[in-house]
Amino acid sequence: MTHDSYGNLTPDGVAAYLKEKDLFPEDAHLTVIDLHAVKESIEGFVNLIYHVYDDNGKSVILKQMLEFPRYRIEDEKNNTVEEDDAGADGGWTLDLGRMRSEIAVLIFWNTVCPGICPEMYHFDEANRIIVMEDLMALSLLRFELSRMVKHPHFPEKIGTFFARNLFYSSNLHLTRYKKSEVERFFENPEYDALVPSVFEDNIAISMKREMAPGTETKRKELFDNPKIHAEISRLRENFLANKECLIHTDLHSSNIMINQDDVRIIDGEFGGFGPLAQDFGRLTASLTLNYISWFGDEKKSEPEKADFQLYLCDTIEALYHTFQREFKCLVVAYQDESYSLKNLDVDAYLIKQLQDALSYAGANITSRLSNRGICYDISRLPAANRTLPSNLGMTVAEELLLNHESYTTIEGYTHYLKNLMK
Repeated sequence: MTHDSYGNLTPDGVAAYLKEKDLFPEDAHLTVIDLHAVKESIEGFVNLIYHVYDDNGKSVILKQMLEFPRYRIEDEKNNTVEEDDAGADGGWTLDLGRMRSEIAVLIFWNTVCPGICPEMYHFDEANRIIVMEDLMALSLLRFELSRMVKHPHFPEKIGTFFARNLFYSSNLHLTRYKKSEVERFFENPEYDALVPSVFEDNIAISMKREMAPGTETKRKELFDNPKIHAEISRLRENFLANKECLIHTDLHSSNIMINQDDVRIIDGEFGGFGPLAQDFGRLTASLTLNYISWFGDEKKSEPEKADFQLYLCDTIEALYHTFQREFKCLVVAYQDESYSLKNLDVDAYLIKQLQDALSYAGANITSRLSNRGICYDISRLPAANRTLPSNLGMTVAEELLLNHESYTTIEGYTHYLKNLMK
């Protein structure tokens, strides 16, 4: 095979490719599993993903990035492409330069916070292929949350990562020249891929996407509020213009893998320089969406649901407290070397981070409530049970978008959640 002859790989093609690249010996017997065929394995929105292992226990994950989102490919096969998907320019394509960005982002984060991302073994830009560490012993956080599995170590690892990433990739640590060089290196053509879903087609400011029946009244209340439109517009502009630090942009519970010993961040293909508050807000939104989903769950007992919701609130609090503690330690450690750190009002800085993250959480919550793009936490519920969580999600988002500046501690927010149905 030549370097440009692979196309979109099939399982047989995956085995041949890995042997040709000397990642496995020619005589190896390889088992190749298409993870899109395995329940609860992956989201698979823009990638082909295969789990490959030999008879000796060696294993890898091969990911091949697509030129179009998977739903577009399936829609075109079935001749069901919607007008808003196709558009005048033929639809949303994905710039393959995002693969190069993902490699760089994950390597940088493993430097800042060792072991937080999978290890990379092979990078083939011409064929849009990455071969990386096998994380099949871990599960997506979204499934763990929806099975009520608790992971006490999660907020410590992710909160520490947030603080270190913010500090080491921002002008808090980098000189102006160095930061401009780093920004240029991590420039990503797909950084703004989430802008339509989070800041434009968001159900709080657009009627473009459908929602569950029974949500019309609350949705219209949000849509008719000019302050909500203004706030989401502010968040959008901040997301596009504020090059604060290197961010994932899409750090929700389906892009975190976890077990009782380990936590990994995956799928950094949309990463680039932006406001940390989007990452913090998107993850806070994920935890919040899981919290409200239990109000529509009829399989678990009331004590079970209340106990897990309390765990979620404790997790949100611990996540922010770990971030704040680690950030303060970094400021103290480098203060003597930096004039800007000596003059930084750390408490005010962290309160502003909290408030911005909560507002971004509001926008991200409402971006995951429409029928297309609905979060797993709610989509796992029977259709008739989605109305209450969806309305609660809009209520929480309204509070955060309008009143985020009233929160000076994360406990203020978790107190609000705990009293949501009282």
